[in-house]
Amino acid sequence: MTERNASVTARGVAVSRAAHQLIDGVPPILDDTVIVRLLGPDIEGAIRGDLDRYQSAPARGLRSHVVLRSRVAEDALREAVAHGITQYVLLGAGLYTFSYRQPECARSLQIVEVDQPASQADKRRLLADAGIEIASNVRYADVDFERETLFEGLQRCGIPFERPTFFSWLGVTMYLTREAIDAVLATIARFAEGSEIVLTFAQPPEPDEQGAAGRFLAERAAALGEPWLSYFEPSEIEAVLRGHGFSDIRFLTRDAAMRQYYAERRDGLLPPRRISIVSATV
Repeated sequence: MTERNASVTARGVAVSRAAHQLIDGVPPILDDTVIVRLLGPDIEGAIRGDLDRYQSAPARGLRSHVVLRSRVAEDALREAVAHGITQYVLLGAGLYTFSYRQPECARSLQIVEVDQPASQADKRRLLADAGIEIASNVRYADVDFERETLFEGLQRCGIPFERPTFFSWLGVTMYLTREAIDAVLATIARFAEGSEIVLTFAQPPEPDEQGAAGRFLAERAAALGEPWLSYFEPSEIEAVLRGHGFSDIRFLTRDAAMRQYYAERRDGLLPPRRISIVSATV
């Protein structure tokens, strides 16, 4: 079995978050004070030097989705901490930066970043190159799903299942088979009662012109060697979650996103037409 490389699509997502900080209006939907530093000194020039690309409709749509899902997860985490959550697990942590810009409420958490070893190593190299400090409450769990399950990986890394835990699982499920998704959800369901998850999923692309953006993203990911494998209608992912014993299942609607995050914006950035963000409780 060959060694895997760091995720290419994870870097693309990170560049989208950086572009949001640099070229969209204020206040940002996601105030990511670290991502531009993490990506290195040339990223700002590269983004500002290619504004036509980053202000195209597909790029703006992807950027809106990327920053919205992180903002929703971080807002939900803040509420969960107030209700007794003591551990935060980022599944498919990629180049997410929450661990390096923690609000005060997160200092009491154990934060666990889970990803495959090559992506973890790439992130740690970027952190070191940028001189970004790793807080003492941050741990890394290198888990390669080609070699072990999430359950096995978390056990090997000594992650306690008895602690009330918040999970974010953003931009990952579409790259996994349904069997692999089931295995991850079954593992999360073994955590302490009251644990929570926010996850995203891909809805089947519409066959007409309105589905062009979704088809483009899937084709682009496949061309990079990271094809999308699983799609869910909202009712399907709800059934999967309920089948694993999750309750209090909530979908973010476009109207709610507009009211909460976009209503005062003057830069023309809009919520995605189809939002695929769901939260649930163990």
